[in-house]
Amino acid sequence: MPETAIKEMFAEFEAAARETFRPPGVPAAQRRVRDRRRHRRGMLAGLAALLLAGSAGGYAVAHRGDRSAPHPTPSGSPSPDGKLTEREVILPGFPGRLRDLRFVDGRAGWALLDTCPAPDPAAEGCRRTVARTTDAGATWRSTNVPEIPPGFVQLLPRDGERLTLMLDRRYLVTVDGGVTWTSHSGESPAEEILRTFSTPGGLRLGCPHATGDIRGQMCRRWQVLRFDGRPLPHQPPVTVPPDSEGALLEGADGRLWLTLVERDQLTVVTSDDRGDSWRKIPPATGARRLTVSPDGREVWLVRTDRPNRVWRLVGDRWRPGPALPDDTSQVTAVGAGALLVTSWYGGIGFVVDGRYVDIRELRDLLRDDPEQHPDIAALPDGTVQVLYRNVRLLGTGRGADRSWIAFS
Repeated sequence: MPETAIKEMFAEFEAAARETFRPPGVPAAQRRVRDRRRHRRGMLAGLAALLLAGSAGGYAVAHRGDRSAPHPTPSGSPSPDGKLTEREVILPGFPGRLRDLRFVDGRAGWALLDTCPAPDPAAEGCRRTVARTTDAGATWRSTNVPEIPPGFVQLLPRDGERLTLMLDRRYLVTVDGGVTWTSHSGESPAEEILRTFSTPGGLRLGCPHATGDIRGQMCRRWQVLRFDGRPLPHQPPVTVPPDSEGALLEGADGRLWLTLVERDQLTVVTSDDRGDSWRKIPPATGARRLTVSPDGREVWLVRTDRPNRVWRLVGDRWRPGPALPDDTSQVTAVGAGALLVTSWYGGIGFVVDGRYVDIRELRDLLRDDPEQHPDIAALPDGTVQVLYRNVRLLGTGRGADRSWIAFS
């Protein structure tokens, strides 16, 4: 499929698929779209900007044009566990190679394999299939997925039983671990697809009363909708244009978080009662992004365009958090007071108890291409997933104390 067509598909996808607590894979697509938007804005302003081909944090790219080069992070203490297990994704009876991998927790995950000589979604004559694991990738089982046509495909799992395959113009859906599948057009998405694009509680940002493909709906302003498109009776006290950087998050504690970035100002609105009422939280000057720990208890604001900073929510106020390494590119809350951070130079580690803990055993894996940066995510059970080109990592444990698995 032509690169331009894939980019346009991601642009449509962004209208329905938002940030954290989305199916694994959605945040990466959204960041790529944000990178392109900022690049276009920079050109219109007469500023030269570098459009990253990879999945760098979009909030950081916004101000790279006037940044001086960051200094590489100094090596800190090694991770407490220090273990790296390597596992090859092998599906008995299928000769293909791993092309994509999405875990939903520390044990359950889905893999896309194909027989193509290169990861070309438009290649003809290739076989593609989906495999499933429930033991952290030690073994893989085949699914009864129908033939997957050439072209774009995205794995969007909800859990270990429910998976949506997003294709060029339709969806393939299983709700029983791959035993049976149903096919749906983009114009008539099934309830399972709508829930895939929603928070765990069944809410999403979108166009009210819209019809047609959920990926291409446009309107003057987004509202908070139930998964079936009905607006909540009580809307947040902010206007969210479809072309803005708006995101709806839901923590495991049930709290809702709506964030909006306009003119470099981050607005945060929250609800403790499933959207019956909303309140704005006073902003922290300079913040660019919000991240919530998997258990929903820890809420942070992040700035990575120097000076790098984080703030933690205490009551209804943002309190300054620990210092970040100078070359930080992405930050994700993982619970137990820890933040997972990546650097512009391929480094990765944790900020915990006010100090940076380097994960030395992973550093060489994430430095293959300086123009690309890892996608990091904390899964609902606290497991960490790291995706970078052909590197796929899973970190199980708590806080900075992790055991790591590398899949190939």
